[in-house]
Amino acid sequence: MNRPGRGLRRAAAAGFASAVATATLAGPAVAGTQAAAPGPVVKLIVAQNSITLTSFRGRVYLDPGVYAASLGSALQFDVQRASYTKPITLTQVIYRPGGGTTTRSLPSSLLDGFNGLRDFLRLSVADTAGKVVASTRPLFCLNFGPQRAVPDSARTNPYPPGCANDPFPKSLVMGLPRGWAADPAGFSLSFPPPTVRLAPGTYKVTATIAPQYVRLLHITAADATARVKLTVVKGRGCCAAAASRTAPGRARALAPLPRVRYLASPPAAALPDLVPLPSWGISTSHTRSGRDLLTFGATVWVGGNSPLDVEGFRSNGSPVMKAYQYFWRNGHVVGRARAGTMGFDSKPGHNHWHFEQFARYQLLDSAKTLAVRSHKVGFCIAPSDPVNLLAPHAVWQPPSTGFGDFTCGSPTALWVQEMMPVGWGDTYLQSIAGQAFDITSVPNGTYYIEVIANTQHVLYESNTHNDVSLRKVILGGTPGHRTVKVPAWHGIDPEG
Repeated sequence: MNRPGRGLRRAAAAGFASAVATATLAGPAVAGTQAAAPGPVVKLIVAQNSITLTSFRGRVYLDPGVYAASLGSALQFDVQRASYTKPITLTQVIYRPGGGTTTRSLPSSLLDGFNGLRDFLRLSVADTAGKVVASTRPLFCLNFGPQRAVPDSARTNPYPPGCANDPFPKSLVMGLPRGWAADPAGFSLSFPPPTVRLAPGTYKVTATIAPQYVRLLHITAADATARVKLTVVKGRGCCAAAASRTAPGRARALAPLPRVRYLASPPAAALPDLVPLPSWGISTSHTRSGRDLLTFGATVWVGGNSPLDVEGFRSNGSPVMKAYQYFWRNGHVVGRARAGTMGFDSKPGHNHWHFEQFARYQLLDSAKTLAVRSHKVGFCIAPSDPVNLLAPHAVWQPPSTGFGDFTCGSPTALWVQEMMPVGWGDTYLQSIAGQAFDITSVPNGTYYIEVIANTQHVLYESNTHNDVSLRKVILGGTPGHRTVKVPAWHGIDPEG
């Protein structure tokens, strides 16, 4: 599948746009929760006062189980840029006790792009003599692994289940509902816990919220610090336990949709808009068989008015499924139409059904004519990256993210649903032979990586004029040692 790592998070099936009713997020607090604050009350909460962690080759995954909780009301940050030439901005949305919201701008220096908050928490480890022997500042994405923190917490979590990994998102919403908490050092596939070098023994871990956040969020000194006793024991084998864990996958929450009427001309209000982003993570490699490859990442995201919902149905034991596009309006399916095919891919790393007309990748020469075509043709469509969660109709919390064991069906499936909501993208990294561009015989010079969505026009869209993206690359070097230079795109330079 060759997707970048993603934290697969358990999430509610219902999505919320940025205009979520404030009562859901900030409803009146009851005994046990600090209310009456003009905004969230942020507090560190310890899951265990004493923990034991295992070291492997002298290193420990340092997750002391300290959570940052939002009590009283939701803690929400809107991260966005007006255009790709504008800087990223950070805005706090404050849910008032009596209803309604206010906003305030915060310094963008608090952000690590769209990945989360930088330097929010400092973890320091002291030995029995009180000497600090290790410290770390994990990146904090509020959306990773949230949990209910108090009995009177909000029952549901409307926020998306992760932060961005693609370098070209336009907006992101990070947040914790009232009474929920997240572990800044918790395990996820995108951001594993920080590692520190510790010998077996007894230590004290002190977690401290950084002074700039204490000041901006009006956090009390008592709420900004937590301590945990740590015992480190020597492990056996090669790898820390946290490294072997995998985040749980989830089955799709949506049921089959029988007896839906066929639409020859679906309404524009029920159509998605597929948009390929410029390729990124571009580099060259050389295989043992003597081939030079150009590798890259590619993301196609969904805008427009509704999710992309493609469903395959098998009949008479056929190895190919007939695919249909289902059209959604106001949360309900209003019709369907034929839309290509699905085939089962049994190769290692796949073992699921691919929609076969989703996208195509090509390398064009300086005259923008075809030089090399990627062999990647089938796609298991799933939301892996938030791209524009403040867009109209965007969904903050899709039924699932990333790639689970049965996201795109088993070999014996009769029906497969592959769905991507508005605001989200599907990212593939073309890092293996057959999918990467083979540039062994391609001369040095200027080229363009072309990403095309809806290649055979079998999908219905609200806009087909933005189905192609180009990223300029300059090939150089010698056989076996090829190089690539990638100019920045609108000032964004993920390869720089």
